[in-house]
Amino acid sequence: MERWAEEHLRYLLLAPAVLVLLALTVFPTVYMFTVAFQKFNPADPSASAFIGFANFARLLVDDKFHNALFNTLFFTTVSVAAEFALGLGFALLVDKHLRRANFIKTVLLIPMMLPPIAVAITWKLLYQPQFGVLNDILIRLGLEPLLWTSSVDTAMASIILVDIWEWTPFIFLMILAGLAGLPDEPYEAAELDGASAWQKFRDLTWPFLRPVITITVLLRVMDAFRLFDQVYILTRGGPASVTETLSYYIYKVAFRFFDTGYAAAISLFMLALTVVFSMWFIKRMRLED
Repeated sequence: MERWAEEHLRYLLLAPAVLVLLALTVFPTVYMFTVAFQKFNPADPSASAFIGFANFARLLVDDKFHNALFNTLFFTTVSVAAEFALGLGFALLVDKHLRRANFIKTVLLIPMMLPPIAVAITWKLLYQPQFGVLNDILIRLGLEPLLWTSSVDTAMASIILVDIWEWTPFIFLMILAGLAGLPDEPYEAAELDGASAWQKFRDLTWPFLRPVITITVLLRVMDAFRLFDQVYILTRGGPASVTETLSYYIYKVAFRFFDTGYAAAISLFMLALTVVFSMWFIKRMRLED
């Protein structure tokens, strides 16, 4: 008995945490699957009716869903691309010239440490049309103030800017950690061969960093794809639905229109799209390796 307990102690210690994790992930997912095939009545779930794939068929003809999908894909593509370019640039700069400047590293990481809601509220104040800091700067420069989050022309750009400010440090930190673990010998050999800085980056740094880049970009894409908090705080999906993302549209469908079954169907579509993209992205990176 004592030997059995010794061999299985680690499993016994992990069991409560695993059960809680399963209860918080598996059960809601399974429940969402069942609700997606129903005309669900949140006031009286027992009165819900099975309607097959009707909720999924609505995805093909729902213009608001198509708009939210486009906004989500646009936001994800632009924000992650900008964050990756800035994060990579900062990481290379710090690794080469400021490796021991811990204060600068800490300052660059501050946006990532803040709660997303706090970040959104802070930027809401900065974007404020009458007394916001950004418009005050524009006025001092002799320029016209902008309706940052209330104009069709600037609302999406305003949200993208907030996301770039908040999550560029994440990519910076991941790539900087990857750079710190690179071996010195290949670079010394390349230096002796007269390789330029670009050649060393292209032929050594980039291939070495590819695994880190893969997981970093994948995590950011998945996180950006489910954007909600910034939209909720800054624009509520407006103006004219130009910032309405899939997550915010799901929230509206479920908690404003009380169409829970359709909201579950959209959620499953998001889940499927994320899984397919993740599998494709990982497979492509492996093929390039």
